[in-house]
Amino acid sequence: MSSPKPVLIAGAGPTGLMAALWLSHLGAPFRIVDKREFAVDTSRATIVHARTVEFYRMLGLSERAISEGRIVENFAVFSDLKEIISRSFAEIGRGKSKFPFVLMYPQDFNEQLMIGELKSRGVNIEREVEVTGLVQDEDGVTVTLKNKEGVEEKFEASYVLGCDGGHSTIRQYTNIKNAPGTYSQRFFVTDVEGEVSVGLQNVNLCFNTMDFCLLFGMPNGRIRIAGWAPDEIPDRTFTFADVEEAVRRNSGAVISKVHWFSTYKVHYGVASTFRDRRIFICGDAAHVHSPVGGQGMNTGLGDAINIAWKIAAVLSGKAAPDILDTYQSERRPFAERLVNTTDKVFTIASDHGLMGKAWRSVVMGNIVPLLFHFGFIDNFMFETVSQVRIEYRGSQMSNGNHVLSLYAGDRLPWVEFEDGTDNFQPLSSMNWQLHIYGDKNDKVTDWAREKNLAVQNFLFNNDAKTKGIPENAIILVRPDGYVGQVFQHTDKEISQLQAFVDKWGLKSF
Repeated sequence: MSSPKPVLIAGAGPTGLMAALWLSHLGAPFRIVDKREFAVDTSRATIVHARTVEFYRMLGLSERAISEGRIVENFAVFSDLKEIISRSFAEIGRGKSKFPFVLMYPQDFNEQLMIGELKSRGVNIEREVEVTGLVQDEDGVTVTLKNKEGVEEKFEASYVLGCDGGHSTIRQYTNIKNAPGTYSQRFFVTDVEGEVSVGLQNVNLCFNTMDFCLLFGMPNGRIRIAGWAPDEIPDRTFTFADVEEAVRRNSGAVISKVHWFSTYKVHYGVASTFRDRRIFICGDAAHVHSPVGGQGMNTGLGDAINIAWKIAAVLSGKAAPDILDTYQSERRPFAERLVNTTDKVFTIASDHGLMGKAWRSVVMGNIVPLLFHFGFIDNFMFETVSQVRIEYRGSQMSNGNHVLSLYAGDRLPWVEFEDGTDNFQPLSSMNWQLHIYGDKNDKVTDWAREKNLAVQNFLFNNDAKTKGIPENAIILVRPDGYVGQVFQHTDKEISQLQAFVDKWGLKSF
């Protein structure tokens, strides 16, 4: 059997770098190119959520990310400088993840973390190289690459991953339609030094009836502030001085130094499809949305992981090509829900009219604080924002399979044991594995041994029970830590497992 053609990753931002890391760990050949001369050197996206830290743990990078970043302790909301909501991430996220917090870990930190890991694995990121042509056929993709000297090269790729941002060049060479909208409101973001009256260990939403700002401390000791910009001021003359009074009014901030200031308009939308035959788009190339909840970078990283392990499996002959169809059915519905949700919140919150004023003064000022007295609101907020709630139940691979409340497509529930270990430790293999919580199953173990499939036997403790894991059930866990299938302990589990393996061409685990 001849060696497979490499994958081409276009774009060496967080999404492309994560795809490269997974392909590298799984032994798939690839090249990664980027038309920029250097990696970003500004913070841009700043928040890493629990699900992303879990993915970093699988790569052996979570401890470094946590040590370099800053753990956010609380989420606080202020109305006219009066605190009306305060929630501890550690409390509301307790038991849901090993990482029940928000990590301030800016985009440039994420990129340097992954670049360093790729370098240690012998991967070269080809910079100042751009894609100038793509031609697909049944056997692969012929890619035209041009370097900084203008020299062109024809490269034969098995698949192409477009991780090259909202203005994706890769997407332009496909039949994928993309027509994002743009909010009329203009926003600002700035990194400053100074004194504030709110806690920098928190994520602080500060508002009054007229405007709002988001404020938190950064790992480098600076303060990140974001909010909306006055419409009456032209772009060419806009400076921090134009928003300084609004920032002071909302947060009590006295700014001594401005390091970086920028204004922008927010785009939103989801591409018509995430795949055109052998070309896949990920991250901002596939979906753009408002910065509500800090979901953008985290979502792109999830896209990259989802498609990378599947392509690696196909190239190594360990899965049928049909498995690639599940990328679209798993990631696009989530992107649509995310865009629709953030659009509604963003539209109301940024409205300058009566609706926006009523939302800030009545809903945010009075109703929302009352709702936070109910525990289910805390649970829903953490699970949604942290992305541990993302599930793929609608995937062709999941096919409605479930035992009790555990469904195929769910993120494997995180279970902690009395000795300090947990059930996520084996996920670092980044391979299919069987989990059994309870009695050992010799028949299943023998079957798995023949397939070279690892079996993890865990104690069925109260934590497993609380998380909805069925006792003695056989759980087939995917390389990305999601439930592939789950079966009751009966005399049919072997045939059920074999049918699933045969359907998706899984072999040589």
